[in-house]
Amino acid sequence: MNIKNKKHVLLLKGGYGSEREVSLKSAHACVKVLRKSNFKVTEFDISTMNIADLINFQADVCLNALHGDVGEDGSIQGFLNLIKLPYTHSGVAASAIAMNKINFKRIITNATENTSDPIHFPETLHLTKDGKLQNTEYFGPYVIKPIKGGSSVGVTIIKGPQNHPALTLDNEELMAEVFVGSKELTVTVLNNKALCVTEIKTQKNESFYNYKSKYEKNGSLHIIPAKIPQNIYEQSMSWALKAHNIIGCKGISRSDFRYDSKKRQLYLLEINTQPGMTDTSLSPEQALHCNISFQEMIEILINEAGYEC
Repeated sequence: MNIKNKKHVLLLKGGYGSEREVSLKSAHACVKVLRKSNFKVTEFDISTMNIADLINFQADVCLNALHGDVGEDGSIQGFLNLIKLPYTHSGVAASAIAMNKINFKRIITNATENTSDPIHFPETLHLTKDGKLQNTEYFGPYVIKPIKGGSSVGVTIIKGPQNHPALTLDNEELMAEVFVGSKELTVTVLNNKALCVTEIKTQKNESFYNYKSKYEKNGSLHIIPAKIPQNIYEQSMSWALKAHNIIGCKGISRSDFRYDSKKRQLYLLEINTQPGMTDTSLSPEQALHCNISFQEMIEILINEAGYEC
C-alpha cells in the first residue's frame, strides 16, 4: 500500500515488564513526527486497554512501538495478522526467532557456517541449576543474560567464577557466553539496506552498554562512523544485512556486535527487530547520519507495513 492511503495510524505502546518505559519513550517520539506528517494518530497502551478492542479500530496501519514481551516476540504480530491490520516492523517468525537469543544463534550459525564468510558468535557456556558454569575449564570473564528480552535488562558481566553473583531469574531463562572483544558496535538495517556502523563507548564508569548507558542522557558516546579497520566495518554491515534477511526481518532491525581488535575478530551478539526510537536511540541517529530524518524513517516503516496471511 502507498503511504497516501495510510492516514490513520494506530500506535501500539506500553506493554508489560522491564521495557515498558522504553516503549513509552519511543511512542512519544513517534507521535510527534506522525502528527507533523499530518497523520491521524490513535495511541493504544496494551497494558491499560483491552487488546480485543483493536478489532474495532478503523485504522489504516499499525505502528508497533512496543518492546519486549508480547510486542516483540511475535505475539502481537500474530494478532494483527488475524485481524488483517497492516503493521510495521517484522512478522511473527522473525520476531520470535530474534527474541530468543539461543534460537537466533543456532539459525544464523547453521545458515552461514559453510559459506565464505560465516558469522561468528561468542562461545556458549553451560550453566548448572544454581547458575554456575558447568564442567568447564574456562576461567575468564563471561556474560550471563536472559535468553529473551532486550535493552540489556538483566545482563551481568562476571570477571571470573569466584565473582559469580546471586541470580534473579530461573536458570532456564538464562544463558552464558564468553565475554569477548573490546569494542561495542551496532548496525541498523532500514528498508533492506545497512546504514552504517556506530561504535558505542560507555560513560559513567559502566563496564558495558547497559540500560543506563542506553537511555540516560550522556550515558554513552556514539562514534559514527566507527573508527575500525575498513574490512571489519564492511563485515559488520554485511553480517547485519545477512542476519536481517536470513530470519526474514522486515522494515528495520539493529544488530549488535563486539570486536576483538587483538584477534581481529568480529562477533555478532544479537539482532533487535524493534530498535528504540527514543532521543538517545541508535537507529534514528544512524539514519540521520545517512541523511534520513526521523520523520522520513517513520514514513519508510509505514510505507513498508503489511500483514502475513
